[in-house]
Amino acid sequence: MGIMVGSVTIKYMNTKTISVAVLVLLGVYFVFFHTNPFPLNHEAIGLPPYHMVHTIFGVALLVGAVFLGKKK
Repeated sequence: MGIMVGSVTIKYMNTKTISVAVLVLLGVYFVFFHTNPFPLNHEAIGLPPYHMVHTIFGVALLVGAVFLGKKK
């Protein structure tokens, strides 16, 4: 199943693949990029720098992505 663009068929991504991709992107953001100077970090918006909580949350998102990706 897909759409035709010229002579190329582009297949739709299923919900599971999109969910895994979103979880991985969010997990990587919270683990690696949720610090200064990247956007939406605590220093930029005036919150206390509790980055350990976000690192744990990011790891949990990555683990969830692995489990969702391996689920049949």
